[in-house]
Amino acid sequence: MSARPYRNGRTRPGFFLALAFKNLGRHRRRTVITAGAIAVGVAVFIWMFSILQGFEAENDRNMSRYESGDAAIMATGYWEERDTFPLDLLVEDADAILSTLDAEGVAATPRIAFRGDLIVRYDPFPEDGSLQRTFYGIDVEHDSRVFAISEAIEEGRFLEPGNDEVIIGRWLADRLGAEVGYPISVTTRTRDGFHQLMDLQIVGIFNTSNPYVNRTQAYLPIDVADDYLEMRGAVTGIYLSLPGTQPADTDPQPVRELLAEIDGIEVLGFDRLNEEFAEVMEMENAGTAIILFLLGIIAVVGISNTMLMSVLERENEIGMMRALGVRNSEIRWMFMFEAAGIGVIGAIGGLVLGVLLVWHAVAIGIDYGVLMEGIEMDFRFDGVLYGVWHVASMIITAVFAVVIAGVVALVPTRRMLRRRITDSLRHS
Repeated sequence: MSARPYRNGRTRPGFFLALAFKNLGRHRRRTVITAGAIAVGVAVFIWMFSILQGFEAENDRNMSRYESGDAAIMATGYWEERDTFPLDLLVEDADAILSTLDAEGVAATPRIAFRGDLIVRYDPFPEDGSLQRTFYGIDVEHDSRVFAISEAIEEGRFLEPGNDEVIIGRWLADRLGAEVGYPISVTTRTRDGFHQLMDLQIVGIFNTSNPYVNRTQAYLPIDVADDYLEMRGAVTGIYLSLPGTQPADTDPQPVRELLAEIDGIEVLGFDRLNEEFAEVMEMENAGTAIILFLLGIIAVVGISNTMLMSVLERENEIGMMRALGVRNSEIRWMFMFEAAGIGVIGAIGGLVLGVLLVWHAVAIGIDYGVLMEGIEMDFRFDGVLYGVWHVASMIITAVFAVVIAGVVALVPTRRMLRRRITDSLRHS
């Protein structure tokens, strides 16, 4: 008697909940197929979200470690003209600023950025040629406080102050046919606008996890750059390493307050230094979101169709329940509980599969090296893409799958309940 749906004219919700879960066992094949589809959808979404977040995190790390630091101090207006590498918008009193930052425990290093034509000549190079590249004069002793170029030396050695020498990326070295010890020439303009020729020797070849740096940048000692370019102690920027788990989480405001009384400079945060790449990533995220949305629509339609077949096959059962006095609202709840139960099974399976996929992405990664070989892209990762753990997204995705499964079951159930009881009972 305790299994009856009514007691003293009152509905027992627990009865319909129990009946819904019993139906999962009665229709095992349908349950397994639908739950499997949900599990695959949940796992793929979790994996794609992890890869996308890992892609952004890897790009941010490589931008910070090899290009922008966590923040930068530049002359007012320099950033807007950065593509032309102006030498008339400079941080003049760099030593005083560095001393102030050092006293406050802020890791910083100065750099001089300029464009020049890199010239190579036949013997020892395979052929004559020239190409324009970006050069940085770096503080050999302090650059490693902010950047990781010194850790990426693959052949030869790192720079030594006072020597007319240069290090270049592996990508560039391979295409030039360059080796350690080869001489190159660089033509550029000085701070005062005069033409300048620099004769340098390659002493090292680096290979970073940032392919853009490997292709486009070369480095020489800052005192050598200062002398050739007649900088008179000025620099194009002072780059900072700030506390924070991710570059995008760092806060440059304390540095702004520290240097507030110095005229003619501005402190740029990581978001400003990388705003162009952030715009590219927003477009990439939008495209990914559209794909995920379409996959979600397909999943919803699939679940809805499955539940529709489930309801149609049980039309006689529904008619009998209605004839016995079961209310339409109670039947809707029963089917919603049943669909939600399938969603729970699918979500659990999706979480297990998703965790395995994310573990593989985090520990081993996905090697795009073969696909990216020979392709010049502005993305800052070297072909191996790693995922990240994001537990909140896993939980939200699983809960969303359960809710969607339960809600979409209401559509075919409502359609069936519009039929007359006699028509449902005639159905066989």
